[in-house]
Formats: sequence, structure tokens, C-alpha cells
Amino acid sequence: MKASQLFGIQIKCENAEKEGYIMAISRVEDKIEGYICCNQQETEFFAASAGAKLKDGKLCAVKTGKRSKTSRNLKLGQPVYSEDGKFLGHVDDYDVTANRLTGALVGRKKFPFDRLTIGDVVIVKNDKTRTEIAAKDMFIGAITSTH
Repeated sequence: MKASQLFGIQIKCENAEKEGYIMAISRVEDKIEGYICCNQQETEFFAASAGAKLKDGKLCAVKTGKRSKTSRNLKLGQPVYSEDGKFLGHVDDYDVTANRLTGALVGRKKFPFDRLTIGDVVIVKNDKTRTEIAAKDMFIGAITSTH
């Protein structure tokens, strides 16, 4: 599923009998913590993503609650840069699997979420960096191991 498919979707919270629509997605790292929602009177409420299920075009959430202090809103359209400062485009969407963000779609490219640093802009960490660290760890392990 794409994150953009969640924006504007109808939501119903069973415990507080609140209904409305999703206007933002709250995330902690790669986990979707919940949804910032609005009712017909434009009053905001937070719906937890745990236990939420899509049914007949509506998202049925188990409970309302409060956002954690470490959560951030997921934003589309943010500029994306490589670690070297090269502009790569803008975030078009995010892939979502089981309440986890798995990748970012930037133009025709897809970047794994674990390679992203998200702030005011999105930085894509080089694959080479992870490979170099793994090689260094293997080298250190080889010279420090006793046979």
C-alpha cells in the first residue's frame, strides 16, 4: 500500500465512537504510530494504528489516544538529496507494509527506508557506506578471532 492512499480515508474509532478522516500520518522511525484525524466539525483527534483494519473503504481503528513525543508527521513532497548533496527529486510516496514504512518513491527510483534520514529534507545514505562498514567489521573479526 502507498502512504498517499491513507490520506483522506474515512476512519472510525470504536472506543471513543469518533469518526472522521485521516489528514496526517504519525510515525516513529519506520513505524506508523497512528493517524491525525479530523471530524466534521474540524476537531482533531489521534487514532492509534495498532489493530486498525481497512474495511469497506473505511479504516476501523481500535482506540484513540495521544501521540508519543518522538513522533513526526510523514510528509510527501520533501526534497531528497544524496549524502554527497546531489538533488535526487522529491518524495512522491512511501511504501507501507504492516504499519511499517519500507521505502520512499522518488521519481522512478525507490529507496529502502533504512537508508533514509528524514528531517526538513530527506538524505539518502549511500549503499557503499554499509558495504564498507560490513567489510571493516569482517576484517576486524578475522584478525581478532583466535583459532
